[in-house]
Amino acid sequence: MAGEGLPLPLGATPPPVAIDQGTLARTKSPSPGPIGLQGGNAGATAAASIGARIVQFAQDRRGRRVGDGECFALADKALRTAGAKSAADFGTVADDTDYVWGTAIALSAVQPGDVVQFRDYKYNRREEKADGGWREHSESRPHHTAIVVSSDGNGLLTVIEQNAPPGSAVRQIQLGFEDGTTRSGSTTIRVTVTGQVWFYRPAPR
Repeated sequence: MAGEGLPLPLGATPPPVAIDQGTLARTKSPSPGPIGLQGGNAGATAAASIGARIVQFAQDRRGRRVGDGECFALADKALRTAGAKSAADFGTVADDTDYVWGTAIALSAVQPGDVVQFRDYKYNRREEKADGGWREHSESRPHHTAIVVSSDGNGLLTVIEQNAPPGSAVRQIQLGFEDGTTRSGSTTIRVTVTGQVWFYRPAPR
């Protein structure tokens, strides 16, 4: 961490995406406490159980809209239904707040049921074929919240969300959170990511 209150970099320098490790300066709220019961395995088991319930709630509603259809509503309802604290338990909830959803964690620690908070995020995936052909796909999330379904390696996460694009129902999608270049057969895949994201582990009530 470069300094207290500054986001940590994801991936190589310069950082394409930055993670706020829990100073919560934007929400003016105190740092969230430990997860679950005291003592390693019990806490991890409790967190995993909550995470599974969060994912199940969201997946059961794919193709539908939750609450007012905003991204916040899906995460808020999923966490509360699973017995976890929601953003209002950690600070201010307003239209443009960078919501806090629990204990801040690194991308490498993300597991199903964790929550991703986005700010000015842009993800671009370009596939370049050996014959010179190519195709490109981009996603942007100016101010958004999503639930992690799985960590897929190479900085990729499968998430479930709603209102992305605006007005859309609950859906599942894979997004990237690290710059990188990989190969699949004769195809080169280049991923670039910009903006800020925060990863949170929900805490039980």
